[in-house]
Amino acid sequence: MKTPLFSVLVVGYNSAKEVRRLLVSLRTLPSWVDCEVLLAENGSSEIHAMEEIAKEFGARLLVLPNPGFGTACNALAGLARGEIVLLANPDLWFEGDVLPCLYRDLQEPGIGAVGPQLLDEDGTEQISWNLPMGLWWEFLEAHGLQTWWRRRLMRRVREQEPQGPWQVGIATAACLAIPRSLFLEIGGFDEGFFLNGEDLELCDRLRSRGLTILVNPEIQAIHGNSSIQGKDLGRFVADRLEGKRKYLSRRYHGLALLVARALWIEMVSIRLFAGWILLRGPDRTRLPGYRRILLRSLSLLFKAPSPKSPSVCKEAESTILPGNEPQSGGRPRKPTV
Repeated sequence: MKTPLFSVLVVGYNSAKEVRRLLVSLRTLPSWVDCEVLLAENGSSEIHAMEEIAKEFGARLLVLPNPGFGTACNALAGLARGEIVLLANPDLWFEGDVLPCLYRDLQEPGIGAVGPQLLDEDGTEQISWNLPMGLWWEFLEAHGLQTWWRRRLMRRVREQEPQGPWQVGIATAACLAIPRSLFLEIGGFDEGFFLNGEDLELCDRLRSRGLTILVNPEIQAIHGNSSIQGKDLGRFVADRLEGKRKYLSRRYHGLALLVARALWIEMVSIRLFAGWILLRGPDRTRLPGYRRILLRSLSLLFKAPSPKSPSVCKEAESTILPGNEPQSGGRPRKPTV
């Protein structure tokens, strides 16, 4: 069996329609022949649809008891055979063949990860990366200035290096290519995260090893709005904020951690208060998420960071397609049928 160049890892949650759109876009690319696809389904209502998609595109499929995004990615990476893992969100799709450029950039010495410039569906550039920042960033975010700052930063970087690639501090895992051996060597994503924040922490670990993270503006991918988020905004907000709270505990220590947590609580408080006054209609379903995470954050303000959570991937409910033995460096798995 030919060893693929890319292992495309896609974690879905009742999002079969979006997953299929992504794979259709991949299949039209010349580099499709160099790819294998590994799917994880964290939901429970579209398992049959995901089985059909796996058969249609020759993909492997894991059905998991929703252990979280990072944990599911780690499980897939342990089964991957490709030289490079390409993390791809279900709400992503491609209109051009970005894979050769991602591969080329990863061949440069000292490069740990590469991502394309992400675009909204209307072609607007997304704010999908940032430079390395510390407490200054937490201050900006606490006071609602983060979008202004990052757009200002993007303009300056593009003026200075219009062709790229750009050296960045963090790049979103919505579309990110990493050598598989490196991903396994550093332990993949921190499984203490459920959703959001795990890509920030991963980028920090890559940079702590002296590796560079690149975003190449000459290659682009479309990153749409997930339909899953809108079904339960309160839960989505709470998961996102909880991910950031955990990230602060990984990133900062001592006095810096206390300052970061205080700014974090200030941010959540401002958003809850402003949202209570300004939000109308379905957007008000965000408020329970803000309220829930604020109460939790207050209770944990002076609590020491928790140790890294153990993997729960070993509890996967089933594997759909055969050949799921882990590759060298991956974690052993014993799927149940």
